[in-house]
Amino acid sequence: MKKIFLLTALLIISVGVFAQGQKPIQSIPFEVFGDHIFIKVKVDGSEPLDFVFDTGDGLTVISQEVATKLNLSANHKVKKTSAGGSVTGALIDHNKLEIGELHVDDIEVYSLDLNHLEKLIGRNIDGIIGFDLLDKHIVQIDYDRMEFEIYDNNTFIYNGEGIKFDLKLTSYIPHIPAEVKLNNGEVLKGEYFVNTGAGTTVDFNTPFVDKHKIIEKTGKHYSYLTGGLANLETVHYEGRVVDFNINDLKFSNMPVGISQAKSGIQHSKKVFGIIGNNVLRRFNIIFDYKNKKMYWEKNSSFDEAFHVNTTGFDVQLSDDLTSVLVHRVYEIGLAKQEGIQVNDEILEIDGNSIKDMKLPEIKKLINNEGGNFKMKIKRGNEVIMIDVERHDLI
Repeated sequence: MKKIFLLTALLIISVGVFAQGQKPIQSIPFEVFGDHIFIKVKVDGSEPLDFVFDTGDGLTVISQEVATKLNLSANHKVKKTSAGGSVTGALIDHNKLEIGELHVDDIEVYSLDLNHLEKLIGRNIDGIIGFDLLDKHIVQIDYDRMEFEIYDNNTFIYNGEGIKFDLKLTSYIPHIPAEVKLNNGEVLKGEYFVNTGAGTTVDFNTPFVDKHKIIEKTGKHYSYLTGGLANLETVHYEGRVVDFNINDLKFSNMPVGISQAKSGIQHSKKVFGIIGNNVLRRFNIIFDYKNKKMYWEKNSSFDEAFHVNTTGFDVQLSDDLTSVLVHRVYEIGLAKQEGIQVNDEILEIDGNSIKDMKLPEIKKLINNEGGNFKMKIKRGNEVIMIDVERHDLI
């Protein structure tokens, strides 16, 4: 019986690895931290560094702090357009990137301050990579096996049974068609950026929001702050739509973001919005930029529920990344009535210290469904205990 079980297990593994009829030229494990994908990248022979894999930006970036530690020489300051708006970074000379044993050559790497993103995401970010890898190779993100696989551009053939998309590229970012049904019954079809670097479900772009008066057609709302590669926070609103359809895939009563951005990809008139990693992580995805194709296969997370804020406040790390602070208190919810204030430092939740917890764990714990909890905070020199009530804000 044990032999039969072992044979079956090996067969399942083999099907997963060779579903496309060939081996990848490189396969490495990846980490999911919150809603973001991290892979290991070496720069000029360094130790492996933690890079965000982001299909939503055309720049390859290394943090200023890491560039200084590695003694990477900067050429000159360059102003570039990123997903979040214009950024100015130093172009690094003679860079060589390695992912596992794979060399990624002839790309430009820019040195930027990433501290603002580190505070929002909740950890050190050594760099960001996306288009420069996807332009040269085919990439598969396999969430079921937590493997990041890279295939040869010239020999890859997809033989799987996933949903095939014809993708287009605008400003180095892939986009595909989708359809939304608003709360008033209105159905709108358009293009959406596919953005693995966005920790959201779907965000509607500002021009689309203004033209179609999306805010008043998406039910109850609360506002929150978002950030990107450009060190600029913008206000978004969170609401819900009746349905969001991608090909034959329907997501009902889905929470969505409603952008108020004045620059970057969320101010683009060419697309309706972005599809973020809170949707994308429900699929094993193959990106084939050479042939302008994407393939999505449902994974084990497909049926997981979408969650919304339940407390009326959000948190991020302090500038030195050592403390967890209240970042914003929403206009709806009970947090304001309960006395929670911006920059309150969170010490304990229900008597448990958060000292050794990661920021995504803390956010999840705070926004668990139902029930109340006690939160110990520090405000100046005063330590305060607050009773917090949870309920869905929208």
